[in-house]
Amino acid sequence: MIATHTDDRAARTGLEEVLDRLSQPENLRALNSLADHLPLIAVLVEGIDGLARKGDIITDTIAEVLEQMRAAGRASGLDVRETTEQLATLIPTFAEAAPAIHRVATSAIVHEDAVAVVGDTGLALAAGYRTAQREKPRVGPTGLLRATREPDVQRGLGFLIEVAREIGRQLDEPADPPAPSTTTTAT
Repeated sequence: MIATHTDDRAARTGLEEVLDRLSQPENLRALNSLADHLPLIAVLVEGIDGLARKGDIITDTIAEVLEQMRAAGRASGLDVRETTEQLATLIPTFAEAAPAIHRVATSAIVHEDAVAVVGDTGLALAAGYRTAQREKPRVGPTGLLRATREPDVQRGLGFLIEVAREIGRQLDEPADPPAPSTTTTAT
């Protein structure tokens, strides 16, 4: 009977300590916050429990994916370790270039009309280059005047004049200042 009495007193003392700690203002605030978030805590606990129960399945799946990646690397002659090291070098470079990439991606240069014009102009440049390489034309002032009578040349010159007009208009508009560079140079 003595041991039971001692155990009861120890339990009461432990309970009193817990109650004293819980009655402190900062602990009461923490308990209130926990009570406010009980539904979220329950969801988190269920998620952790599910994750723990499926840990072996998740581990096996990750191991299987990694093995498939290694096998694909071996089959293609790809050195996974070397590729990983290269990616580790490239990722910070991409992160540093992200503001510039964002500016390009959100600029008018990638508008579908601009892309189409640049594509058509690129094709015309390549075709003109091949023709010039093949025929090696030489054009003097008279030949230049004669060429201006050709409908294709007239349309091309008209296009260039309209582009020049638009560039002139845009030169009158205040330009957005370029964003400051994030790279620093040693002095």
